[in-house]
Amino acid sequence: LNQAGNNYQSPYDQSRLSNLPSIKVDQVLSSKLRLSVYLQRTNTSTPRTATGADNFPDNITASNISANSGRTARINLDETITPRLLLHYTVAWNDSDFFLQSPTYPFNAQSQLGLKGQTAARTFPIINTNGLNAQNLAITQPANTAEGGLSTIGGSFDQHFFERRPFIGASASYVLGSHSLKLGGEIRQQKFPNYNWSFSAGQYFTVINGANSTVPLSTCTTQPTLNAQTISNGFAGFGFASFLLGCISSATINAPIAAMTENYESALYVQDSWKVTRRLTMDYGLRWDYGTYQREQYGRYASFSATVPNPSASGYPGGQIFEATCNCRFAHNYPYALGPRLGAAYQINTKTVVNGGFGIVYGANSVQTGSTTNTASTNTPAFGQTVGLLQNGIPSNVTVQWPNFSPSAGQPAGAVVAPPTLLDPNAGRPMRLLQWNFTVQREITQNIVVKAAYVGNRGVWEEATTTPTSGVPLSDVNALNPATLRSLGFNDFTSAAQSALLTTPISNLSPVQKQQLSAMGVNIQPYANFPNNQTVHQALLPFPQYTGLLPATGAPLGKNWYDAFQITLTKRFSRGLVVNANYTYAKTLALISTPDPFNRNLGKNLSPFDLPHQFRLTAQYEVPRINSTRPVLRNKVIAYALSGWGTGWSLSYQSAPLVGLPTSAGTVPISNFLGYGPGPAQLIPGMNPWSVDWYDNKGVHHTDPLDINCHCFDPTKTQVLNPAAWTNVPNGQFGANESSLRWFRGIRIPQENANFSRDFRVKERYSLNIRVEFTNIFNRLQLPTSTAVPGGINLGNFATAPTKFTSGPNAGLYSSGFGTIVSPLTGTVTGQRAGTLVARFTF
Repeated sequence: LNQAGNNYQSPYDQSRLSNLPSIKVDQVLSSKLRLSVYLQRTNTSTPRTATGADNFPDNITASNISANSGRTARINLDETITPRLLLHYTVAWNDSDFFLQSPTYPFNAQSQLGLKGQTAARTFPIINTNGLNAQNLAITQPANTAEGGLSTIGGSFDQHFFERRPFIGASASYVLGSHSLKLGGEIRQQKFPNYNWSFSAGQYFTVINGANSTVPLSTCTTQPTLNAQTISNGFAGFGFASFLLGCISSATINAPIAAMTENYESALYVQDSWKVTRRLTMDYGLRWDYGTYQREQYGRYASFSATVPNPSASGYPGGQIFEATCNCRFAHNYPYALGPRLGAAYQINTKTVVNGGFGIVYGANSVQTGSTTNTASTNTPAFGQTVGLLQNGIPSNVTVQWPNFSPSAGQPAGAVVAPPTLLDPNAGRPMRLLQWNFTVQREITQNIVVKAAYVGNRGVWEEATTTPTSGVPLSDVNALNPATLRSLGFNDFTSAAQSALLTTPISNLSPVQKQQLSAMGVNIQPYANFPNNQTVHQALLPFPQYTGLLPATGAPLGKNWYDAFQITLTKRFSRGLVVNANYTYAKTLALISTPDPFNRNLGKNLSPFDLPHQFRLTAQYEVPRINSTRPVLRNKVIAYALSGWGTGWSLSYQSAPLVGLPTSAGTVPISNFLGYGPGPAQLIPGMNPWSVDWYDNKGVHHTDPLDINCHCFDPTKTQVLNPAAWTNVPNGQFGANESSLRWFRGIRIPQENANFSRDFRVKERYSLNIRVEFTNIFNRLQLPTSTAVPGGINLGNFATAPTKFTSGPNAGLYSSGFGTIVSPLTGTVTGQRAGTLVARFTF
């Protein structure tokens, strides 16, 4: 079964089947009642998902079967009570079912393999010989031939997720003189049932120590002479041989989960459109929104508490609490979401209209919730020891249950682990937007209208990012304050000696270093069972039992700013042609993360969605019916064949995404002291970030700055960024420039779509429409962009040389590295031209 050596080839089916039937019915029940019904269902199934796909037989595969289905039902009823009073009712339902299951289902590990300890008899147990913990992650790592070449086997996922969204709404419209009044309300519920049996048959590891590993994992093939030694290359043992001998270095087991989170969104509103004079119309209203934060229906999900003692950390504060047992609520719902709106339109003359408006709008509540723990694991064995034999199943001292309401649920005693979820107390507060606009509309000719507008938004209480691509979260309870370090005598953040004091594992401290720390008043043993393989920096954190930062999920601390000038030109229907052109010049700023959690406002930066220039053009044309006296065109058959053809175009051109800035890697970065910072590398004044050493497609060498959108170079052979243009942040400091450079943008992605159609009328009540729709009709190459690879260009440490393929048909071409384009050789190019043929029969 050595897949890495390519001596076992077995094809597998990765096809995808989808069907999307729908029906819509409009029925006039009476002169006063009209009913509209819409039903839709979607189904998609895949015998092998891309996540974890392999070519092992079904009885041991780590691949997954996936199936998704969804239903939408909507019923609208309009009732005319009087000529002035109209009632509207809406009842709707939307749901989705997500299904991931191993082909090994059903499988009873205890009866068929004799492995004890399973918590559900559903899938083949997971066996991992590669040295990577696949717990709760996609099993996608390749086989390692140095360890025997066996990929992870066993059923990796067994989950059913559901979404349920009922909705009900009603409104009443009443005309009274020059007033058009409307009163209404709505309520929607969101429910997310979750059934999870993943890893319930157990997960067994025969991992070994690899190069530069300091983790004392071991199996029965470990070399005893390497005790406490770090090897520079190779592996200390043979994982596949350990598997064949039945030795396991660690094991985990999960308990099944059956839980459901839910929240509600509701609103009441009243509005009026008042025609004050023939030229002036006023619109005003008030809307009240009320939503709840998302919580588990029985309070079985956990949130971090700064005051609850943590048993796994000898009672040190920082345990978990549960709504089911704490008689509390993790967050508060916000009851004051009142949004007034005001608008006015005034006709200056027959060709000119001005209008403007202002309003306060509230968004939906965050869907963040607490976390749950249903995992138990063996402790790390001593060097040269194992935790048991595979034939005995999960060791008897490993027990698991769900729900587990212990403050240290999922945290082994004395272990330093990733922090639990901290649901912010204000997670029930929705984002608030202040929106305003001012517009002038002018009729230039009978068929041409121009509209110019200024639009502005200011947003507050936006949900802050908990895992930002740059910087740190706006709210964090485990960040080390610089003032704390200075109070202990760490006053020089450029000192390599003081940096070493903080970053050295406690067990490796010399007697002199320990004495120095003691004289400074540094407590390297914050609680009794704090492990000495942790660093001094870890011991100084507010909650040293947790690694890294501990952000508040759902914290409404973010802000955003948007200003735009928009101009629109509309060419009304004339000789079968309708054209609309729109240009927007805008600027978008955001505060959703920060380089320094103790100085949040430093995080105000250009939004990743900032696009200074956007131009869109849409056009529709239909060949009019031909009535000609010319010899050929007056023929009825020819005139019919040429008439009625239509085409539509949608063209969009806009600024490229921001590239971002490379990372900084100083010798003594401030992150050695604080655990965050120093920010991105700095652009040297006067230097150009684009390459000044490149070759065009004709082989001509250039020393002028590269134009990333010139289409004149090979992206697989060109390092498009200039590594000499950057410098690291000075030791012990934050970067002087933490913001993106607005002009530093990557690859533009034009969007050009078109359709061609023809209507054929069979009889007065029957017609056939044939339409062909194309996306990316000119088949432009679209290199990918994402938040991970902004602008389509790889960043990272600018001092690291790019890498190239060393063998195969792509030898010599760039594979990755600083300043290279995300390689189209890796299959990441998307958006190729696609066409759809649609036929619609109407009767």
